[in-house]
Amino acid sequence: MFYAAAWFLGTLLPMAISPADGLCQSIQVMIKPVAYRMDSIGTARLECRYGCFWLKDTTARMSPDGGLLSGDSAALERGMMLLQCGGPSGVSRFYSYDKFYLDSLMLAADGGGGTAFDVWSLPSGTAFTVYKHFPEPGLMTSTDVVGTDNYLVEEQVPDFGWKVCDEWKEVLGYRVRRAECTFRGRDYVAWFAPELPVSDGPWKFCGLPGLILEVYDVRMQYRYVLEGLTVKDGLRVEMPDAQYIRTDVEKYLRTLRRYTENPMLIMSEIDASAISAVRVSKPADGSDPFKLKFDFQEIL
Repeated sequence: MFYAAAWFLGTLLPMAISPADGLCQSIQVMIKPVAYRMDSIGTARLECRYGCFWLKDTTARMSPDGGLLSGDSAALERGMMLLQCGGPSGVSRFYSYDKFYLDSLMLAADGGGGTAFDVWSLPSGTAFTVYKHFPEPGLMTSTDVVGTDNYLVEEQVPDFGWKVCDEWKEVLGYRVRRAECTFRGRDYVAWFAPELPVSDGPWKFCGLPGLILEVYDVRMQYRYVLEGLTVKDGLRVEMPDAQYIRTDVEKYLRTLRRYTENPMLIMSEIDASAISAVRVSKPADGSDPFKLKFDFQEIL
């Protein structure tokens, strides 16, 4: 079973990875977990762990290694993402380890007869998931939870138009080669490993002759870097069997922005019996806690 928890109301990370975390701590609502059946959609051979770094306030500056060069420490958000890939069908899944861990803790606490734990200090996470070459080769499916609804976007696997460069370095012991592209409003640099012949990578990135181990936009607002890799033959790639609202990328991003800038919309949709905790606070500086200080990863 898969347990989804819509929580931290109004704190969505609006890239089209939309982690529920960190934009502000003004209104936090803890929703009881909802169970979904997990359907197997393929198998994978590699499980790749990526560190995800992004700036939620772009007046700050991030270094190439994911550190903060300037600005408030709260402006830099970090997370751990998983990529399951390398199976015979080419189907892959990119999702948040933090979200998986959070749901596991919530389930354990709920099943333990009210086990006490500090929900506000649990790892931040994301419900955003990317499935490449699903539901068929050449297609890509992205899912997310916005408000109280499950959204699904289906599109062609992007053609990034990669330009491979004659520049090399090392990432996690692998010799990697530089490639560059422009995709949906951002210029990116990627480093891929020819010795790992899997044409995949974090988020929506793919299409290079080797696994992408590191990728970032040139403005250093979003960065992914491999932090571990495990071979697991026959690894099940799964997807929740949930009720989805099907839409396109532009409509999804507009919906995400609307809920991020006005999280009280969610309150009108929540069954009061599903709420297990609420906490309200205000920014000390009196600023608008919901004003976006950054761009989504996809600028459309």
